[in-house]
This record gives sequence, C-alpha cells and structure tokens, in this order.
Amino acid sequence: MLFGRRDNKDTTSTIRDVVEIVAILAAGVWALYVFVYEQRIKPASEPPSLILTGSLHRLGAHDGLIRIGMTASILNNGHTDATLIATSFAAEGLRYTANAAPTTDRSIDGLTTYERDGRIASRTLVYRVVELTRQVSPKYSTSFTVGPGQTVPYSAIFVVKSGEFDSIALYGSLAYTKIKLEGGYPTKIEYTPTNAVYFESPNRNPDYNSQEITLDQVSL
Repeated sequence: MLFGRRDNKDTTSTIRDVVEIVAILAAGVWALYVFVYEQRIKPASEPPSLILTGSLHRLGAHDGLIRIGMTASILNNGHTDATLIATSFAAEGLRYTANAAPTTDRSIDGLTTYERDGRIASRTLVYRVVELTRQVSPKYSTSFTVGPGQTVPYSAIFVVKSGEFDSIALYGSLAYTKIKLEGGYPTKIEYTPTNAVYFESPNRNPDYNSQEITLDQVSL
C-alpha cells in the first residue's frame, strides 16, 4: 500500500509536469504566431494603402498677381511599406457663368450632370508638377518608401492673374507599389478632362496602384 501511494503521487506529479510543459509550449507557439504571423507575414501579404490629402490657401496679392499656396501629404495608413512610383499635383482656374435655363450634361457615357442656375464656363491649367521616381527609371533621382504610419509632405506656391478666375481647383495623383524595384514600373501619363494627371501601367502590372482625386477648391 505504501508503494502504491508513492506511485500515485509520482503519477500526479508527472501529469502536472506534462501539463505545465504543454502550457509553456502552447504559450511559446502563440507568441511565435503573434510575432511572426500577425506582425510580419500577415502585413507583408496585405496590399499597400496610401491616403493623399491637400489644400489651397490664398497668400496675398501684389502687382496684379495672386499668390496661391498648396500643401499636401501622403499618409501610409496600411500595415506594409509603400514605395512611390510617381506623383502629380495640378491646379486649374475656373470661370462660372449663369444658366438661362437648367442644363443636363450627358457628354460622358454613364454620367449625367444637372445644373440649375450656373455652370463652369471654362477650365484653364495654371499649375502642374509631375515627378517620376527611380521605380520608373534608374535615370531619375528620387525614391521614396513610406512606412506604416509615416507621411511625405509636399508644398508649393504658384500665381494667377487677379480677376481672371472665380476659383482655383486642386487635383492630386499618385502611383505606388509595395514591391520596390528600380526601373520595374514603366508609367504612362494620361490627362483627365480637369487637366489632372492619371498614371497607368502600360503592361498592367498587378503590383501597380494608382489614384487621382480632387483635393480642394478655393474662391478668389
């Protein structure tokens, strides 16, 4: 009986030790999963995500010219690095005119625009900058990789003649990838009806991402 009691105690101790070892191993496996998969493998498999924002502000007038300031930023709100392929900012001067009667525009397939009292009478390009990086060609000098949570700022000043326009509109364009490869992203530059730039991949590279958005508009 005495030996039997010792065997029971040894068995219980052994089971306890095995449970503790299994718990330690499970904790290690979970920590490895969180560190390797959640923080490294999973983010690396996600597509890049960038947010482009910008604004215009009137700085003042002198000798019949109005100075317009532009500020913009590119924020990486994703979980993986994003490398810029190309960027562009364009501003156009707008003139408005009153409508004698309401108008409906269907000049673009699938788009219908109704305007009752007024419409844009003219659009004139007043400023545009286009920058291609080394991802397009090694002959270019710039290269930007934006990490998660990081931003890239932009700023510029341009002028327009006083009284020539009713307002100024700002557009931003962006092309980017998560796979950094110098010279690996040939880029075609297209222009929208609003004089903005749109970047395209001529070989339809699935790692090529682009966007073009209206950023701001300021009255003069």
